[in-house]
Amino acid sequence: MLPWLLAICLFWSLTAVYLGGMSKDLQGGTGLRQVIGLVDTFVLYLVVWGVLRAVLGGVAGGLGRVVLPTVVTVLLLPVIARVGFGIMGVKLVEAEGH
Repeated sequence: MLPWLLAICLFWSLTAVYLGGMSKDLQGGTGLRQVIGLVDTFVLYLVVWGVLRAVLGGVAGGLGRVVLPTVVTVLLLPVIARVGFGIMGVKLVEAEGH
């Protein structure tokens, strides 16, 4: 259960940094659609992490069950965010002026 808690905590921290600190802007959709897009992104993140954990679980013990899935999923966060928000019709674009 602890590895899942790690993935969940990392998602919220890294998504806040990615969306807020990396000059990303959400275009289109209402506030409700944007919130649902964030939840969709969260679900996709956990699905990708879980699949990678299952696939890489036999690789070097704890490294394949926690570290590798976490690193790969974090690197895929921009793609996962675009898909998650895109499901609700919200575009993730660079903020103006940056």
